[in-house]
Amino acid sequence: MFKLVFVALFAILANASSLSFQNGFIQAHTEVFGDSNINPATNKITSSLTMDESYESLKGTVSLETLALKSDNDKRDANMYELLNASLHPNVSFEMTNVSQTNDEYTIEGNLTLNGVTAPVSSKAIIKEEGNKINLFGNFSILLSSYGMKPPKLLFLTVRDQIDITYTLNYTKGE
Repeated sequence: MFKLVFVALFAILANASSLSFQNGFIQAHTEVFGDSNINPATNKITSSLTMDESYESLKGTVSLETLALKSDNDKRDANMYELLNASLHPNVSFEMTNVSQTNDEYTIEGNLTLNGVTAPVSSKAIIKEEGNKINLFGNFSILLSSYGMKPPKLLFLTVRDQIDITYTLNYTKGE
C-alpha cells in the first residue's frame, strides 16, 4: 500500500514543472485624502511557482522584502516601514492556492501575509504565454485594517485604508 501511495505522489509531482522567475514589478497605490498619491514599488521580488499543463494548476509563492518598497519620498517611506512593522515582519508574501479562468481573464486566489497577518486575497489577472515565457499581469485591493494596521493621520490629512496593488511577473518554463 505504501508503495502505491508513493508512486501516485511521485507521478503527480513529476508532472508539475517549475517556472523560473525572471523579473517583475509590484506597485502599491493609496492616497492621502486632500493631498497626494502614494505609490511605493519594487522590482526586488522572489518567486517559486509550479505548473502542470494548464494555468489553473499554478501554485507557489511570490514575496518581497518590505524595505524594498520605495516611493518618491524617503520620509514617507520611513513612516510606511513603521506602519508595516518592517523590523518585526521584514517580508510580504503571497501564496497562490487556486487559479480559475473566465473568458480571457483569470482569477488568482491565495493568502497574503502582511504585517504578520495572513488573509485571503483574490486577484484578477491576464496570463500570456509566448514560447517558453509565461507573464502574469494583475491587480487586487486590500484594506490596511484587514492586516491589523490603522491608516495614519496627520492633522486633517488621512491615508486611505484601501491599497491597490498591480503586478507584472515574468517566468520561463523549465527545460
